[in-house]
Amino acid sequence: MKKELNSFVVFALMLISFSTYAQEETVIGFWEVEIVEVGEENMTPVAKWFKINTDGTYQAGNGWLQNGQGNWNYDAENKMYSAIDYLDVTDEFGGFSVSFANEKMFWERVEDGALVKVTLVPIEKLPMSPADYLEGIWDLVEITENEQSILNDFDKDNKHKLFIRWDRIYINFSPEGKKMTGYWHIHGHRPEITLLPHQEDKVAESWKIEVNDKDLLMIGISDTNRTMVRKYVRRNTF
Repeated sequence: MKKELNSFVVFALMLISFSTYAQEETVIGFWEVEIVEVGEENMTPVAKWFKINTDGTYQAGNGWLQNGQGNWNYDAENKMYSAIDYLDVTDEFGGFSVSFANEKMFWERVEDGALVKVTLVPIEKLPMSPADYLEGIWDLVEITENEQSILNDFDKDNKHKLFIRWDRIYINFSPEGKKMTGYWHIHGHRPEITLLPHQEDKVAESWKIEVNDKDLLMIGISDTNRTMVRKYVRRNTF
């Protein structure tokens, strides 16, 4: 009886170990892309995620924006993961070879002769991208040109605000009290925003940004604003 009990315990432990290993070695789950390496270049997209479901479907997106869905397949024998989004361009490079280590998942394949390595980490909720933080009313609190403050000259009456809307429209409240509108575009791989005015006499400008739930820092990177830095704080009213 004791021998049978010991055998049962050993068998149960083996099942538990196998089950734990199998759970760790599955593509199913909620994953964020930690890094994408293409050759020697870092091509990591901003807040990219994949949700790979048990029913053979998946969703993908950047931050709070879902921009892909479809079906996935995993060849366990060859450790190959592939996915099809029927609304997207056909993926001509085929599937990824898959490996696991330290709770991370790794995808690899060759694209146009370059080795692509993707590192994914498990997550529990959608990551936020700079675009998600940008939406709202921003009140200018400092502006510098060539590292010198020009706030009093530029906006002495504190009228300038920037309203960034979810529908990719922005409203620029000028220091003179005028409302100017345009489109805003966020870069897919870098924290950079481009403002595209609707007004024909205004030019498009790009800014490197640092943003969170309270503050927005905009550093000019276009020829027309390269010496400018703007600091904003979030407001809940105009």
